[in-house]
Amino acid sequence: MDTILFDLDGTLHDSEKWYIQACCHCIETIRESQLTDEEKSYLIGKPITRIIDEWFSGQKTEVLESFFRHYEMINDQVGEYNGIYKVLTELKDRGVTMGIVSSKYKKYVIQELHKTKLYPFFNVIVGLDDCKEHKPNPAPLLKAVNELQIEPKNCIYIGDQPTDILAAKAAGIKSFGALWGEGKKEKLESAFPTGLLQKPEDILIINRIYSVS
Repeated sequence: MDTILFDLDGTLHDSEKWYIQACCHCIETIRESQLTDEEKSYLIGKPITRIIDEWFSGQKTEVLESFFRHYEMINDQVGEYNGIYKVLTELKDRGVTMGIVSSKYKKYVIQELHKTKLYPFFNVIVGLDDCKEHKPNPAPLLKAVNELQIEPKNCIYIGDQPTDILAAKAAGIKSFGALWGEGKKEKLESAFPTGLLQKPEDILIINRIYSVS
């Protein structure tokens, strides 16, 4: 049976802006200064725990609590990208097994998937707190394929950041960059994905091309 794993933010859900807003709020509050545009750009696609480790050594609890408070005030505004529900419905009708591998805390992944009504499509969900290592390390993807009891070579991973592509390649999984959300062509190409997808409907095409016989 075919298997497709997805990143969540910037790939299925139009949610990256809310994550960045929460990050900026808690960081600026603690630093008592505004982030530069370069610093805001650096936040994209990176788990909050990595930012804390790099910028706030010894303040993990304080920063996380601030982040959670703000994020929980705004994440009810998360929605899926246009066309995603229809594509996932078609993939399910084809018998495709699907999963989520995200750098977001699992409780928020599940909460937001229920909110967008996408939760029933997925057979496995791997969140930030499920692994000690995070993308671009392959550990989260390998955990997903192990739980599904499949071979990495029979799987596809779709994400919007170079870290998604690098993690998939390291896991031996075909990688595709999503360009309909936060993904930028030049950044994704630098990681050398198997291919790039312009719109959600392109997922249906690659599913047929790479279908396991």
